[in-house]
Amino acid sequence: MISSTLISTLSSLPLFSRNKVPLEVKLFAIATYVVSSSVRRTAAVLGVGKSSVHYWITRFKESLDYKPENVKSLGIVRLGVDETILRYNGKKCYLFAAIDLERNKIIHLRVYSARNSMTSHAFLKRVLSMCKPEEIVLDKGPWYRDALCRLGVKVRYESFGERSLVESVFSSFKQRAKIFFCSITVNFKRKDKKPGSLRWTRAIECWNNFCKMFMFYYNVARR
Repeated sequence: MISSTLISTLSSLPLFSRNKVPLEVKLFAIATYVVSSSVRRTAAVLGVGKSSVHYWITRFKESLDYKPENVKSLGIVRLGVDETILRYNGKKCYLFAAIDLERNKIIHLRVYSARNSMTSHAFLKRVLSMCKPEEIVLDKGPWYRDALCRLGVKVRYESFGERSLVESVFSSFKQRAKIFFCSITVNFKRKDKKPGSLRWTRAIECWNNFCKMFMFYYNVARR
């Protein structure tokens, strides 16, 4: 049963532009999606259209996006950074993650079409604009070397240990993403398979939208 206090609080927020469907139903749809990570299953359970469910999730996600100014106040000591390969539709892209190792919270998730010094620099620069950790813990991936020199941050190299928290994030992410992309898939045409094409850009955008929803699940909903 959804709390009447929660309904009252959310009713005062400009989350949804239309209210033909009761707010309770929308919140139940969001909760079902967080558990199942499937727009199709959520729509089937509620007997509504997939586009409606996707819209409600997107609006809720936008209201919960992490703001850099909020993360800065955490006083992060050690930050774990790592990346992993994502595969779908025969294509490959890369998920970068930054985790607060003391609180086991995701600070930033981002998917890129390549793994190199440019993407590593872009990711780390964004992370450091959000927080100022005393130390970054990562592996010896060569794609970090140039980025670390340019950013001038203190690092500690570690293969296992605390960085296992990042691996647990990747495991949970891949488990849910596998279900998610059974419902929302960017199908490539032969001529659109190269990185930089419109369809490839849309695929990366889909991944990064999912990253925001997953951060909410991992940092808030699962606890």
